[in-house]
Amino acid sequence: MQEAIRQVRSDGMDVSNDDIAHLSPLIWRHLNFLGRYDFSLPDTVMNGGLRPLRNPTSAWDF
Repeated sequence: MQEAIRQVRSDGMDVSNDDIAHLSPLIWRHLNFLGRYDFSLPDTVMNGGLRPLRNPTSAWDF
């Protein structure tokens, strides 16, 4: 999450430290606490890179 915050700030968006204190990755649809998991990773991630930030126009990336 720190890298995502750094990216958003470098894009010129104002990110309040008070807002950051309330962030949690546990509210997103892709986190599944029960059931089957798919651990396939894109080549970028397998080679040590990071996934790109979400697409705000995608119905799955909310």
